[in-house]
Amino acid sequence: MEHGTAGYKAEKIERKYSMRAMQNGDVVLDNCFVPDKNKLTHAKNFATGTNKILEASRLTIAWGAAGIAAGAYEAALKYTLNRV
Repeated sequence: MEHGTAGYKAEKIERKYSMRAMQNGDVVLDNCFVPDKNKLTHAKNFATGTNKILEASRLTIAWGAAGIAAGAYEAALKYTLNRV
């Protein structure tokens, strides 16, 4: 959607607790007309497509958390083995 379209509103989510590097926003479509040129060509079924995206993003977030935990463990181990 293009800014200024009637019924379209998008706002950046501010003051997030986590994943601050990821830009997120609230998008509201209220009786908004979407021209064919702005439609996603491969988006056929909202429910199915959304589930695929959520499944992939959940795996990515889980791997990120596992990586952070492993890094914290390695840093703590290095600190405890080298302290006097």
